[in-house]
Amino acid sequence: MTHDDTPRLELHHSTSVAAAPEQIYPLISDITRYGEWSPESAGGEWLSGTPGAVGSRFRGDNDNGERTWSSECEVLAAEPGRRFAFGVLPGSERPDNSVWSFEVEPEGSGSRLTQRYVMQVLPGPIQEFLSQQEDGGAQFVEHRTEQLKDALRQTVDGIKQAAERG
Repeated sequence: MTHDDTPRLELHHSTSVAAAPEQIYPLISDITRYGEWSPESAGGEWLSGTPGAVGSRFRGDNDNGERTWSSECEVLAAEPGRRFAFGVLPGSERPDNSVWSFEVEPEGSGSRLTQRYVMQVLPGPIQEFLSQQEDGGAQFVEHRTEQLKDALRQTVDGIKQAAERG
């Protein structure tokens, strides 16, 4: 990383949805339902604050078939009908270091739904793990990036199906 504002990793996936932004937002802001759509998320539980409000915290549970883990997260943006974002807290002093977000924009008679993942700086434990790999972690990073791309696609497609079912 050469600049503080250059993300280490930035991925996204978008699709058109035959539903209004107001119909999609309740889905993307309900972390307890993420396990219905994501191949990695097993859902979550609100820990503090008003569910879905900026500053609220939740525990997200994950399982990607290779390992299981939970992370505490904080809601960073909650703009009904437009955007919902949260930062993963462990591994960084910055709540905006590792951010998952959903953006919804009107598109024709429906919407465009985009999910993004942005990591600014690799957390210390990941840097340590990569430094211990023979190839500097290149194979791991490539494999994990492909897993994340697939997870974004499956999640967005799952939300699209749920929104279009009404």
